[in-house]
Amino acid sequence: MGEGSQSAKKRIVRRCPFVASAEVTDLSSETRRTGRTSELGLGGCYIETPDPFLKGTLVQLRIFRGQGVFETQAKVVYSHNVQLNSGMGLAFQEITPNQRSLLEDWLAEIVTILGRLS
Repeated sequence: MGEGSQSAKKRIVRRCPFVASAEVTDLSSETRRTGRTSELGLGGCYIETPDPFLKGTLVQLRIFRGQGVFETQAKVVYSHNVQLNSGMGLAFQEITPNQRSLLEDWLAEIVTILGRLS
């Protein structure tokens, strides 16, 4: 594999460690999965769940943190189902301005906390 194809696979947007409850619903079948986030960024997140959806699945995502709920449509960009480490990477689709503002607030809090720890 050439260097160019490796670069193409790198995330464009950095993700931060972020643990919160999540609900992911397949838009076509309305099948719902619950799990938790382990990483979050402006462009997507990683959801740990024992039964992830397949790559390419369009989903409705809800992330619950404190009194806030972040909600957007997303696409499963990768999925793996390994006994002790199953989950899926989601790329956010169209985020409304209010939801983007909430997401930015959460990420700003994380960056502030991580800055204090280093």
